[in-house]
Amino acid sequence: MTRQARRPHQPAKTGPETRPKPDRPQARWLALRVLADMRPGRRTARQSAEEAIGAAGPDTRETALTIELVMGVLRHKLALVKLLEPLVPRGWSRINHRLQHILLLGAYQLIFLDGIPSYAAVNEAVEQAAAEAGPGAARFVNALLRNLQRSIENPRAPLDPATATRILPIDAAIGCLFRRPILPDPVMDPIGYLSMATSHPAELVHRWTETFGLEPTHRICWSGIGRPPVILRPNPLRVTPQELIGRLAEEGIEAVISACGKAVCVPHAGGIHQSTAFRQGLFQAQDPTAMQPVLHMDLQPGQVVLDLCAGLGTKATQMAEIMGDRGTVIATDRDEEKLARLTENARRLGLTSIRCVRLDRLEAELPPGEQLDWILLDVPCSNTGVLARRPEVRYRFSGPGLGRLVRLQRDLLELADRLARTHTRLMYATCSLEAEENGENCSWFVRRKPAWHVTSQCLMLPEPPAEPQHWRDGGFWARFEPSP
Repeated sequence: MTRQARRPHQPAKTGPETRPKPDRPQARWLALRVLADMRPGRRTARQSAEEAIGAAGPDTRETALTIELVMGVLRHKLALVKLLEPLVPRGWSRINHRLQHILLLGAYQLIFLDGIPSYAAVNEAVEQAAAEAGPGAARFVNALLRNLQRSIENPRAPLDPATATRILPIDAAIGCLFRRPILPDPVMDPIGYLSMATSHPAELVHRWTETFGLEPTHRICWSGIGRPPVILRPNPLRVTPQELIGRLAEEGIEAVISACGKAVCVPHAGGIHQSTAFRQGLFQAQDPTAMQPVLHMDLQPGQVVLDLCAGLGTKATQMAEIMGDRGTVIATDRDEEKLARLTENARRLGLTSIRCVRLDRLEAELPPGEQLDWILLDVPCSNTGVLARRPEVRYRFSGPGLGRLVRLQRDLLELADRLARTHTRLMYATCSLEAEENGENCSWFVRRKPAWHVTSQCLMLPEPPAEPQHWRDGGFWARFEPSP
């Protein structure tokens, strides 16, 4: 009986010992490792990439390219699949999972990265395919990417309504022009066009269009495929914004004052967390939108504040800094690993007023008496306001998933009410754009607990700025006080 030949896009059974390895860690191999291991519920794409980079120890250039490849493929995944699907005779879904990511990496470089020659992008993808599944897979990947390359009419053409169905936008002014239509007509099917052009699931685009209108939804979607700068919150106990810019310049890191005037923008932040300034606790990365809830809490030295969903402690450390490290910030979370990292980060920043308590021990360890000035409730949410920073979550959004998050958020609001003292105030925050997680939760809470009322609230939509220092994520906050 004749042995059936392996289809070229099916993986060969090769172990790690048979695969050719590069002499040193290379960005494309690290990016493939991260993308192929992405699963719901795991760390964010950036955290996974940084973990892989840390373990491999590549040089700074390879580090920056790894991040660019991982985040770029995820930001543009729907469009990339749309381009590759017609070139696969047996259908995209039948391609092995890792080969899919090899093709996505190759296609992303061909279309979006000017600094990488086309031959280098294709050759590396072919090498990866050979290592993963043998010569047949290598020939398959080579043929498919060459076909994709030939389908490009002009790699950089001005955006023009006359060619809207054939041009994949690269930024607000230019795109990659193809010989065939690749996108829905933006006039006949504006939601379909926006979904594919900016790689946002149609369900999200439809929701936002109904809630905010088409033009604001355009801005949200364009923000979602942007490359956000790193925004640094200077540690006011150690440095001013201008002093931080000077210290970073000494290390060869360019930075400018952000539009809000209280933060520092680093447009190209490769290696920022390996800098001496970071180790000396001169800053904490935090977007201006994420700073807003704490800035609206009127914190004073000597107060007692409870951070009920502290996570890694970005807002807990912000509160401690604003209070001059005088008072108490009780930071709690279910995850002990996060609390350990929070403790280490507070030590780096020189903060001594933060006390970490695991959530299941919180009620027993709250200080006795009436003093609990604030509860900050920065709840787990859908993250739809930060899709440029967390591009992978757009593909995980669902109605049932949103419902589960809303139930969790309401449970946490109930807990905050239970823990509050006579004069406690409450700050509720999300990085979501969804009404169910924001205004509707606030309305539900005050109906259920009439002892509270909302004194102020704000929804911030993400904006795709022309200059990095004007970057802003999306998010929501609401301030509650006891009813008179």
